[in-house]
This record gives sequence, C-alpha cells and structure tokens, in this order.
Amino acid sequence: MKYKEECKHIWKNLIPKAGQADNLQGELLRQIEKLRYEAQNNGNINWDSDFEYFCDFLNASLCEGGFLSADEKKDVAGALSKIKAFGQFMCRFNNGDVSDDEFDARNRGEFVNIMEDDLYDAVCDAVGMFYSKNKTPIPYKPNPDILR
Repeated sequence: MKYKEECKHIWKNLIPKAGQADNLQGELLRQIEKLRYEAQNNGNINWDSDFEYFCDFLNASLCEGGFLSADEKKDVAGALSKIKAFGQFMCRFNNGDVSDDEFDARNRGEFVNIMEDDLYDAVCDAVGMFYSKNKTPIPYKPNPDILR
C-alpha cells in the first residue's frame, strides 16, 4: 500500500471503536475495511444492503471527488465493482440460488482473487490519498439506515 501510514492515522484517530465515523475520511476507511473483513473472514455470508451501500458510497465519494486521475478512478471503480459482484454472488449462493457447480466455476475463474488484499488495498490507497489532500476532518452525518 502506498498510503499505509495515512490509513493507520485515520484508523487510529478518526474511526470510533464502534459505529460510524463522524468524519468522511474515517467513514470511508471504515467502510472498505468492513467490506474486506466480510469477504476475507466470513466469505460474504452476511452480505446485505449495508455492504451494497458501502460499495456505492465509496465509489461515489472517491471517484467523483476530483482528486484521482482517470486511471486511478478506473482502478477504484473496478475494484469496488468486483467486490460488489462477489458479495451479490455469495448472497445468492448462500440463499440457495446458485448451484455448487456454478459456484465452483465462478470461484475458479472470475472470483479467484477476490479474497486477496489487492482490491481492498487499492481502495484504501484512494482513501489515504483523499486524506493526504484533506487532513482536516470533513463532517459526516452517520446514515441511520446503516446498521454495520
């Protein structure tokens, strides 16, 4: 990760022990780490509308913020798209709407690396870059519809 120190600072200083952050920088990092944890530790078994919201909120906040280059936007949007597609797929699998054969085929091909850190680190780097350009906490009003 290119912005590891910035992310460490955000995690330590701008994210509460529980619940949503009251600043945008902290909330962005909290959300991508929630997505990472759910995929890597739970296999997205708990995937729900909160995780969908995180993908969409991160994409809008980072890719429309005007601080990423066109290539960086493409990387972040692509990472979030893959994360979201895997979550949706696993939700359907866990609900019995995907066969074991389809699961095996997709996980050998399309989703083979989704649990690796690369996708999540790309989004974290964008958060770190955002923080490096916006060190003063930007107020964020927690979304009352989000339970995670």
